[in-house]
Amino acid sequence: MSVEFDQMSRLPSSLYLICFALAMPAWSADEGSAAANSAAPPSPISPARTEELVRIEMLEKLADQLSHRMRSIKAREAALAAAEDALAEREKASRQREETISSMEDLVRSREEVVKRREKLPPPQSWNGPPPPVVHGQYAAVLDGATMQFYHKKQAETRVPVASTQKLVTALVICQDGDLDGLAEIPEEVLEVEPTLVGVKPGEKYPRRQLLTALLVKSGNDIAAALAVDNAGSIEAFAQKMNTHARAIGMTDSHFVNPHGLPAEGQYSTARDIAVAAFEAYQIPEIREMISKRSFDFAFNDGRILSISNTNRVLNDLEGCNGMKTGFTYAAGSCLVCSASVDGQDRISVVLKSARPQVQEDSKALLSWALGLQFTGPIRP
Repeated sequence: MSVEFDQMSRLPSSLYLICFALAMPAWSADEGSAAANSAAPPSPISPARTEELVRIEMLEKLADQLSHRMRSIKAREAALAAAEDALAEREKASRQREETISSMEDLVRSREEVVKRREKLPPPQSWNGPPPPVVHGQYAAVLDGATMQFYHKKQAETRVPVASTQKLVTALVICQDGDLDGLAEIPEEVLEVEPTLVGVKPGEKYPRRQLLTALLVKSGNDIAAALAVDNAGSIEAFAQKMNTHARAIGMTDSHFVNPHGLPAEGQYSTARDIAVAAFEAYQIPEIREMISKRSFDFAFNDGRILSISNTNRVLNDLEGCNGMKTGFTYAAGSCLVCSASVDGQDRISVVLKSARPQVQEDSKALLSWALGLQFTGPIRP
């Protein structure tokens, strides 16, 4: 009997329930018979009936034991699942700490490189000239493209949305990681952005240099998403790289959530910070060549050619203008970063929260004013 019981204790729960059900008809029939003959004197229990009762009792004990075992197994499974969840959380926290440490190490290295490079810049100059022009844009800044000296600021430290002008930071990150002539595959994320699109499709492959040129000339949001995912694996991861790079170059009041500048909660910059990014972009030959193009022929994988015009109209309206980047959203207004070089003098202007066509007029006025300043010598420390 003990051997049989041990073997039956290992039966699945579905089998012991079936065994229990098979015992029920005999039990019910005996009860009905007893009720019908209640007046008759009790008769001795037959050996077959005794065996049946023993079998039923054994099955009931077996059912109780298996039920207890199932509850124990479920409890152990729940405890194991909780332990696995806790381990996953610890591993996630560990990865985040490692990423934070790595990000800080990258920040320190980048910051050291920036400081060393800026130590070699020409000294800021004393200057004379008329007061800066009054502009329509609510926020503005003007600085020297060689010395990084600021000549004018208008509410330049106010945190505001800056639209597509933040694509200059996207370009800085892409160029920092290099391999511009390598191929980038277009991801599904390009289908999730609008409205300014070049028209690339998921699965297509293009040289990063071609994509970056289209980004800076046409300001395609699909191109920004493609470059971001190719570079960092996701929009979120790329935004983290943007923020790390921004801190490294001295953008002290900026936080980016995406690579293209479409409205996003918690995303902002300042006229002063965008001017710093523009200065850094101006020092990179590849970016400087791209932003100066008045038009660009984008070659699709299927052989089609799309001729795109630069969205910066000042390139055609101001002598010496050689870039940089436009931007517009309803929240940010019309924005424009412009650069110009005349007689060896380089100037960069930033205008945020303006309107059309005032933003072009603002930029031309600021650049013309800054290019006309008279310098009297290095500023004494």
